[in-house]
Amino acid sequence: MKLSFVIVNYNVKEYLEQLLLSLRRSLQNLSHEIIVVDNASVDDSVPHIRVRFPEVKLIASEKNLGFGKANNIALAQAKGEYIVMINPDTVVQEDTFEKLLEFFDSEPDADAATCKIINPDGSFAVDCRHSIPTPMIAFWKVTGLSKLFPKSKLFAQYNLTYLDPEETYPVPAISGSFMMVKKYVLDKVGYFDERFFMYCEDIDLCHRINEAGFNIYYVPTTQIIHYKGESTKKNNVDYVVTFNKALYQFFEKYYAQGSIFLFRWLIVIGIVLRGIFIYTRNFLREHFPLILDLLILNIVLVVAFMVRLSFKHGFLWADFFSQYWVINLLSSLTFIIGGTYLEVYPRQRLSIQGIIKTTLLTFTVLGCLTFFLKQFAFSRMVVLIAAIATPVFMIGWRQLLRNYFKGDRSAWGKDMFIRPTLLVGDGEGLVKLWQKIRGLRDISYNMLGAVTPSKATEYLSEAGIPVLGRMENLKQLIHIHRAQQVIFSSDVLSYEQILQTMSKIDMPNLEYKIVPANLEFLIGKSTIERLDDYPLLDVEYAIGKPFNRLSKRMLDIFGSLVALLFLLPFCLPGMLIFGRRLHRQSIYSPHDRMLKIFQISRQEKNSILNRWLQLFEVLRGRLSLVGSEILVLPDQAEHSDYWYQPGLTGLTQINGDRIHTPEDAAQFDLFYIRNYSIFLDLQILLKSVFR
Repeated sequence: MKLSFVIVNYNVKEYLEQLLLSLRRSLQNLSHEIIVVDNASVDDSVPHIRVRFPEVKLIASEKNLGFGKANNIALAQAKGEYIVMINPDTVVQEDTFEKLLEFFDSEPDADAATCKIINPDGSFAVDCRHSIPTPMIAFWKVTGLSKLFPKSKLFAQYNLTYLDPEETYPVPAISGSFMMVKKYVLDKVGYFDERFFMYCEDIDLCHRINEAGFNIYYVPTTQIIHYKGESTKKNNVDYVVTFNKALYQFFEKYYAQGSIFLFRWLIVIGIVLRGIFIYTRNFLREHFPLILDLLILNIVLVVAFMVRLSFKHGFLWADFFSQYWVINLLSSLTFIIGGTYLEVYPRQRLSIQGIIKTTLLTFTVLGCLTFFLKQFAFSRMVVLIAAIATPVFMIGWRQLLRNYFKGDRSAWGKDMFIRPTLLVGDGEGLVKLWQKIRGLRDISYNMLGAVTPSKATEYLSEAGIPVLGRMENLKQLIHIHRAQQVIFSSDVLSYEQILQTMSKIDMPNLEYKIVPANLEFLIGKSTIERLDDYPLLDVEYAIGKPFNRLSKRMLDIFGSLVALLFLLPFCLPGMLIFGRRLHRQSIYSPHDRMLKIFQISRQEKNSILNRWLQLFEVLRGRLSLVGSEILVLPDQAEHSDYWYQPGLTGLTQINGDRIHTPEDAAQFDLFYIRNYSIFLDLQILLKSVFR
């Protein structure tokens, strides 16, 4: 056998399929084998590849083993004269392996090689060949000097950007996205070092190849496309942290013992600073509207102070910092709290209506302070000026941005105006909905694909709809694809399934919409957005809202403290008498399925002593005063599943005489998570006490 291909896949089903199709074309006249190791993908990669590419040897791992370990599993089974380790998010040319085999035949001293790798935009991927990161080279890399001086032989050693990408030459290391290595080389130097979970394992392998006296070449006579880590690029901060951690592990393995202690700390500082820079950049970009609005708010207030005080005795910065700054602080805090409560940030950050409501709330609070508190009376004119000017500027930049990015499809434009959307459903109804939304031009939906409740996805695939995975893995798929919106089709999903899924996902900032079947408007608080004949119900998942979560937690803390102190004289004697019967009881919790709480005994589970003990769990945040029924684990199968924290009392508990089936209990659960408010909790608590 001439060639053995080793591919590690993680949630990039479509890219892997594209690679395998390109390999079919390029390997028609070459003996080969293809081994794919799937690292516990949730996008149905395994059944998809088994059906489409039966000739591929597929190894399905039940957990994510990391890049190096997964490769090693396949390398141990590879039999080819040449081993090709290639990423799933690549595409090869028809002549790629013929050209590389010709090169190996013409260069007997060549033991490993890579070809020219280009990015999806056609640019040259500078990281396809590079140097071994010695402490000094690593320092230039992590501090960013290699990017600032790409033609410098000193600073640009890591990516060798001073070399001509159109010439063939030996290099110290090549990218793990495409490595073609003679099998006897790997047999001698070993496989990947599994201490590297991801990144730098290819550098470590190349370093060992060099130390063993073998030669690595860069060969630009053929090329491939690399889509740059589609399975890992979803979160740039994670990439920076993982990459720099791996880089330090490499440094520690080879250079830490012989390096100066101070220099080792310089490497660590460089890695930390680079991580902080990337995190700050991403944070500013993600929270740009809130930061800009706060900046406008504070600038307007300062200018208003300057105008107001200039008429009296002249504006002095010393006066501002000594007494007037408190208005800026209070207004900023009120604005943030109000914007979060009204869900302007981050869900409706460009909503003009939302920003008007937030500024109105902010200046209403400030106005009350200036009228009722004498120490703030000096700022009434300031509040009036700011209340007029602030919303004007905030609305103005939003409108300018809308006009500037109108129709824009750049990364920035998409982040600002296009909501990455997943459709959940199946069958003909989902196909029609997909086509309807895709056909609209005035609504900014970035349709990523479909998530289905069943395994039969041929109908959707034939309609050209990307099937991203199963409904049971929806939360992971949302993270992987960075979806901001989920649209459920109730054509094949019940409302119970939909709300159960929403509460299990537990992501308050995610937008949910439902397309009702037969126009059955069963959801309570909602707004309707019409896509011609398709009404989308914007679901209010009340219990998941940040303000409601905070108020519920505050009620739990305050209520449990009061109850613990009030019941202490009654429960302390009982604890002294019955404390010997104390044991830990396993109960069912959606957040911790093995949650254990203290009980006096199972037979007396509703006794006042047990309730008193459970108040400590409420204080710790493991239970709530009001929640779902506390179910002992062995009895779990006898009850319907529930999707929020267990509580001492709840809507289900106080309506026990009206519950005859698990479906009845589920309806009370659904009502509670849809319509939650702190007043509902207080009402339930009062009813429980008097009952």
